[in-house]
Amino acid sequence: MVMIAKSLTRFHQTIQAMFSYLFLFRSHGGRLQSSGKEQALNKQLKGYPRNHDYQVCGRIPCPGFRLYERLRLVKACYPDRFERYLDVGCCRGFYVLDAARRRGVKAAIGIDVHKPFIDISNRVKDYLRTNNVGFFNTSLKILAKEPEAFGGPFQVILLLGTYHYLFWGSQLCADAYYDHREIFSMLSKICDGKLIISGRTELHRLPFYLKELAKYRSCVANYNTAFFLKAAAEFFDIKRTGYLGAYPLYVMSKKMMA
Repeated sequence: MVMIAKSLTRFHQTIQAMFSYLFLFRSHGGRLQSSGKEQALNKQLKGYPRNHDYQVCGRIPCPGFRLYERLRLVKACYPDRFERYLDVGCCRGFYVLDAARRRGVKAAIGIDVHKPFIDISNRVKDYLRTNNVGFFNTSLKILAKEPEAFGGPFQVILLLGTYHYLFWGSQLCADAYYDHREIFSMLSKICDGKLIISGRTELHRLPFYLKELAKYRSCVANYNTAFFLKAAAEFFDIKRTGYLGAYPLYVMSKKMMA
């Protein structure tokens, strides 16, 4: 019965998102149509992962349906006002560009270790002529050493679908921390408000190649949600707000350290 209730809830949320996206579509004059320059840019924006797909339409970043469905859940976690925003693992930069359009946002920053993602994000930023946006091909470790150099500390930090890559590394970047506490310690150093986080925190949820890698690491026994939340609780007050796709969505508020 619980599974049926969850399925019905997600179905209802999907229908809600479809109607919301139709409203967005109508608000752009009944069509999301791009200029010639924008169409060329939009070709470069297509690719994996599909839940980050968006287009530029009339110098406005417009999310694809799968991205919009996630965006509305994420934005519901934002505080009413904030000035400094960071997306860790920003992919092609949509969340950053969207946050930069909010009133009062002075710095919206995205970082990613995959240079092609940063390159296309910067091309979109330049085309949109945004002056409060920055994209950097750098790591969480480098950012945590000197957050002020990147516009931090940040009142809102986004970390969606990226956590397992921070812990284990990836095919795009071998850098890995192998320690929950180290990751949350770094996030705490750059955070001045809320951390919005969702990801694969159970071993069986990892991509196959990371499961194979994990077999040879002594920290494999610690890779589960319980250890993840225990480490987070040292630095943040934790509130679970639902799901982002198949994974729990948490809003973590930084604790005031004595």
